[in-house]
Formats: sequence, C-alpha cells, structure tokens
Amino acid sequence: MSLTVQQHKIPQWKIEEVKELKEKIKQHKTVIIASLDGFPTDKLHEIRKKFRDTMEIKVSKNKLFERAAKESGIDVSKIEQYLTGTNAFIFSNKNPFEISLMLSKFKLKRYALPGDKADEEVVIPAGDTGIPAGPMISVFGKLKIPTRVQDGKIAITKDTVVAEPGQPIPPEIVPVLQKLGIMPVYVKLRLKVAYHDNLIIPGEQLELKLDEYKSQILESYKNALALGVEIAYPEAEILKITLGKAYRNAMALAGESGYITPESAQVVFSSALAKAYALAGAISGKVDLGIQVPTAQQAPAPAKEEKKEEKKEEEKKGPSEEEIAGGLSSLFG
Repeated sequence: MSLTVQQHKIPQWKIEEVKELKEKIKQHKTVIIASLDGFPTDKLHEIRKKFRDTMEIKVSKNKLFERAAKESGIDVSKIEQYLTGTNAFIFSNKNPFEISLMLSKFKLKRYALPGDKADEEVVIPAGDTGIPAGPMISVFGKLKIPTRVQDGKIAITKDTVVAEPGQPIPPEIVPVLQKLGIMPVYVKLRLKVAYHDNLIIPGEQLELKLDEYKSQILESYKNALALGVEIAYPEAEILKITLGKAYRNAMALAGESGYITPESAQVVFSSALAKAYALAGAISGKVDLGIQVPTAQQAPAPAKEEKKEEKKEEEKKGPSEEEIAGGLSSLFG
C-alpha cells in the first residue's frame, strides 16, 4: 500500500511578496508596524503622498511580513504580539522617534460620526447651506443656529459654534457638517512597535511630548542657574548674576554699617540721613530741635529701599525671569 503525500504549493505572489519585504527590511534602518484597524484608506494615501521622500509604506499580510523578518535576522518572538489585525509596514532610514514626530504633526481629519467628540472648535459658517427648507429648520433651531430661508434653501445668518474641543458633536448636525465639508475629528496612524538597529521600541515609547520636555528643560536650567549663582560657579553667564548679587549685598551692608568708599558714599549718607530724619521725627514732639522735620512722605528713604532690596534678594529662591532669559539666549544662541 503506497501513501501519496500531496505538497501544498506556495503561490508565486506570496514568494515575491516575502522577497520584496526582505529587501525593504535590509535596505532600511527602521521598520515600524502601524495599525490600520479603523484607519481610513484615503488617509493612508495622504500620508504616502506627503512623506514619499522620507518613508515607504506597504500594506501586507502579517504572516508574510513575519516570514520576511525572520529570514532577515529579526527575532520575531519580540514582535509577533504586534502582528495582529490589519497593519501597514513603514520602512525608513530616519530615526523612529523622528518619524513619530513627523506623523504627529501631520494633521489628518475626517468627517464626524455620531458619538464623536470634537478635536477642534466646530463652527457652522454663515451662508447658504444648500439644504432645502423643511425639517432641518427645527434642527438648527434646537441647536440655536440662526437661519433664514433664501430661495427655498436654508441659509445661516451668523457663524455659530456648535461644539468646543473635547465636547461631543451633536449627532443631529453630523449630516450638515458632511454636506458643508467640515471635518472636525483628527485621525492618527497608531504606531505599534519600531525596530531600529536591533532595538525593539514599543509604540507608546515613540510618542514625543515636546511641550513637557521643554518645560522640564527650562525647570532644570533654572535650578542649575540658581545653584551656580549660590556657589559662585566660575562660568561667564553665572558670574554676571553672581557679581551683581554680591554688589547689591555689599552696598546694602555698607549702608547699614556706615563703611564709606567712593562707590558706597551715597548709599551710606542716604542711609544716615534717613535714620536721622526718622530719629528727629520720633522725638520732635518732645524736644524742640529748632528745625522743621520732614514728614514721612517727604523724608528720603534710599537706605530703606536698599534694605528692602537686600531682603528681597534673600527671599529669592532663584534667578529672575530676565536672568533666565539672558542665560538661555547665551546657551542656545
């Protein structure tokens, strides 16, 4: 009795597909798997068109990509968890973080669907809607959109906001937004994982929060500058602030102690004069001094101002905004 084994013949298109994917993997430093579940096909075309000089995007079957990745030397056990659903495979020689940033800045929009929330302010503009007068007039009335009938069509008489960012879009207005060509919802290609120079980077780690990073850098710079001023670190920009602070403290101390130099003389005499006036004012009601004592508003108070300046300086927890701005300018040109 003979047993006939029938071998399954692999379609030629699959062989060619794996070969093409292998070539793309080997030719590029970065490979990214992106989810296409729920992502509009026409928006993927827009991304291809926008970044055709930067990246190649290919939609293929997960099994074929897995086979190509394995034959290219990639440890597929680390990426097989991402090979589910419908995926697009991005090939590029750029850093995956740069690719993620480029895609996040490229705003793609779609028409609203019932249940969507607005990603931007949704405005129904004034003008002819092209919608025949009828039941829709009551819908506009319910949403407090001013209208009038013009040549049998509904016209909006004033620009009207129907949803703020983050608010649900009224489902009744969704057909109108589509008719007027208004797309208030952003769509984003979700990056699941990146392979770059033998590193596997999960998609959530590819998202760059630039505003948050900027805030952290500014705070770190401010703290470093404050520490540098406190310890008088010998660096040109820091010494400018440190010497200014030391000079103010020295003048305040000279005014308080009566130490006279060409630089401190005015401060010392002003401080002494202010103290003399204060003393004269305190005893003028009891002793006839034979002089007219100025009122508190008339008496000069430079020394007091100096003292305030000194106290203010002591209370400061770090350099001023102007000092930080100046330091950052020198740092970043």
